[in-house]
Amino acid sequence: MGAQIEGRPVVVTGGGSGIGAALALEAANRGAGHVAVADVDLEAAGAVADSIVANGGSAAALRCDVTDTAGTEELAQAIAADHGVPGLVCANAGVMSALAPLLDTASSDVEWVVRVNILGTVNTLQSFGRLMAASSEQGWLMTTGSEHSVGVPHPNAGAYTASKHALLGLCDVLRAELPDHVGVSLVCPGLTSSLLWNSTRQRPDHLGGSADNDPGVGAFMEQMGMSAETVAQRAFDGLAEGHFLIPTHYHPRAYAEQRASDMAEAYDRLSKIDTADYDLNRTFAQFLEQLAD
Repeated sequence: MGAQIEGRPVVVTGGGSGIGAALALEAANRGAGHVAVADVDLEAAGAVADSIVANGGSAAALRCDVTDTAGTEELAQAIAADHGVPGLVCANAGVMSALAPLLDTASSDVEWVVRVNILGTVNTLQSFGRLMAASSEQGWLMTTGSEHSVGVPHPNAGAYTASKHALLGLCDVLRAELPDHVGVSLVCPGLTSSLLWNSTRQRPDHLGGSADNDPGVGAFMEQMGMSAETVAQRAFDGLAEGHFLIPTHYHPRAYAEQRASDMAEAYDRLSKIDTADYDLNRTFAQFLEQLAD
């Protein structure tokens, strides 16, 4: 069974634009009892919330910087107090620095991308995940990854690719740790028509400050990308079915298969040298069994 959101609160971080805005609107369309649209840009979040309310739904805009651990925890507690433990939390907030070769990328840009895309996601999953794990109600945690999560190498976006690849590992571990009534999904969109290309306009001063990226990149994304609405629909279809990995574009399959082929070849080479069993998960489980005895 997948995510159940009808009549339940839904939270979307980075909900002020792009995929986040589309996720918030789709949640309302599918019967969410209340949609909390959280974004560092309160005005943008407000426009999305107003649209939901204008169409008969319940929504509120909330300012949230997911890199602020205490602030994200306060957000989770406030939403739970006002509307109950969410049925779905979309850890969607993410940024991309200006395109540049990795060797030429400023360390402050790498730090910014890692802080938002990884630390911000961890903050969101922890703050809401604890509430869900302690509740008896079914809940679902959905993270917005990327085609980069499954092996797409994107020249000139090294920090972004690394951050999205990390989310696959993060969510894979989390789904093994949570109780059965809390589900985990990783949505893996490809090129999407959104404002991700210009997310540096929200970059904090101590990491380089606000800046506008090349509008040509934005025009390309707007023209060539899948609509955010289609991405959101496919994400919610996958959530309803309870899938862990939810790709929205087909072409990354070729990259994933190449990655799998490279790994199989590497282990085939190793098999000629050593096949000893050092499986940590299995040996650690045996160790715990011995302790229990």
